[in-house]
Amino acid sequence: MEEDFSFTQYIKEQFLSVLFDAVNTYLEENSNDSLQDIEVRTVYVEDVPCMQLNFEVVVVAKIVMGKNLFDSWMSISCTGNLEKRLEDFQVLSISSYQGKPSFLKILSDALLPYLHRDQIDEVASRIVKQYFPKALLTNQVLDVTKFAQNLGLDIKMRKLSKLGTIFGETIFTDTKVEIYDKITDGLVEEEFKGGTILIDPSHYLTRNYGAVNNTIIHECVHWLLHRKAFALAQLCQPKLRFFRSVLAFNNKTTLEWIEWQASALTPRIQMPLVPFKKKVKELQGIYHYLNGEQSNLIGEMLYVIDNLANFYHVSKMAAKLRLLDTGFEEARGIYNYVDGHYVQPYVFNRGVLSPTQTFVISLDDAIRQYGKNKELQQKLNTGNYLYVDSHFCLNDPKFVQTNSFGKLELTEYARLHMEECCLIFELVVQDKKANTCFDDVFYRDANQEIRFEPHFINKKNVDEKYLIRHRMIELQELVMSLPGSFSGTVSKLIEWSELTLAKVEEQSLISERTLYRMRTDENYNVSLELIIQLCIGLHLPPEISSVLISRSTKQLGNMELHFLYRFLLNCCYTSTIFECNDILAAQGFRHLGKER
Repeated sequence: MEEDFSFTQYIKEQFLSVLFDAVNTYLEENSNDSLQDIEVRTVYVEDVPCMQLNFEVVVVAKIVMGKNLFDSWMSISCTGNLEKRLEDFQVLSISSYQGKPSFLKILSDALLPYLHRDQIDEVASRIVKQYFPKALLTNQVLDVTKFAQNLGLDIKMRKLSKLGTIFGETIFTDTKVEIYDKITDGLVEEEFKGGTILIDPSHYLTRNYGAVNNTIIHECVHWLLHRKAFALAQLCQPKLRFFRSVLAFNNKTTLEWIEWQASALTPRIQMPLVPFKKKVKELQGIYHYLNGEQSNLIGEMLYVIDNLANFYHVSKMAAKLRLLDTGFEEARGIYNYVDGHYVQPYVFNRGVLSPTQTFVISLDDAIRQYGKNKELQQKLNTGNYLYVDSHFCLNDPKFVQTNSFGKLELTEYARLHMEECCLIFELVVQDKKANTCFDDVFYRDANQEIRFEPHFINKKNVDEKYLIRHRMIELQELVMSLPGSFSGTVSKLIEWSELTLAKVEEQSLISERTLYRMRTDENYNVSLELIIQLCIGLHLPPEISSVLISRSTKQLGNMELHFLYRFLLNCCYTSTIFECNDILAAQGFRHLGKER
């Protein structure tokens, strides 16, 4: 890993001789000892207003006393202004080292402020109180433009990249910046003053108004918290003129801390804690007044999130995240974006899920977990669970229903009581080195960069005994009635389905002629794909699909496609052939049958 910019290292390189002279003078005035050398061990930096620095340089002085040489630990109090590039560096005092100084606020060696998770709301409220105090009132919202102006910043709209990949930049010092010019389809240079925030206006269209506001506040936080870190980077890299993280810092950890601090503070500045909670309570009261007996928790959370987003001029996702930050766990099931769509909103009893657990799992992750986790595989092979709208839900009419479009969905009862019917998955960050926390990224939308790998946990949040007993009685009767031949079994199962041959053809994409041969010709060399199509078209439970396949000359092997067939037969057997074909296509395999 590349070395990060170090204030201690900069002091060593630039001011070692000044420090040596100061210690030497101190010894001449206070003793008869002579100084041979000094070694800078560390520097403690106090976070004081503006760009001023107060810092303690800890050195080990090599002192000659008579014929003896010994080490003396000393603390040198210094000051300097980063805006003046520390050209006013000054030694204030020297004393024996007594331990780490008791600075009220201390900066890291990269000149970043330390910001603990528990302090974020307090720091955000302090910032709002200083630069836009009206926003601390319940019915006032922070005006991002005026907030930036109160910081002394100038906002300018410029197209920052052709593809719109750069949302905003903070200009710390007068410089020229490359701007995308639509007319020439190239980059042109434009001069900007220090203290300028550049925002790409195309994001008003491609994203939303709330996302643009978020970007402005995000850049303001960089100006408030990270100017000193940038100034240090600029001292070490003089050509640096504006804040684009990938250009400014080499150390990944420093980058992560900078972005984490800005990302954590931004929504808390836009939605300060105390007035935000009051606003939530106000909206909850309005919702229940308007809906009376028709009120439910899903409707309440949707109403609250939508109105918070409108009031604070933020995205719905930002409003949801802020609710979670402030303890409204009920918001976790609202606006979850998976596989290119929002899943139906849901709620559950408090305390059922830890911050790293979820009911939601993407199709790719569901298939992957089905293959890797034997315990999950055994549970799903029973047919007791169906993969419905990114959940594994108990296969019972109380929880699962078919909508007017013929698609399987969760019932309203299921979405109000997820802990009764859906499996829980533990989320584990794939990149173990990632310096992140679940509550920061767990609920983000499709644009999130952090990838998670769900791991099934066998938490007994549901009682399967009744369901298993009810299904097994019905399935045993059906299995006992099936003949020993393949063609006879096909004929019996079509009869059991109570579907006409025309309907079976429609649902399985198998022609009536082929169906006739499958029912009557025991020597017909039926393909495995036709058997799978029939199982899906008849919505056969997994146990019955296994019987039908065992009556044929075909079997499911261990290849990837056959593994996916097992997933469809066990977890999606009530889905349509078209939905199953979508799953096959998403995994790179051909459709079953010929869709018309």
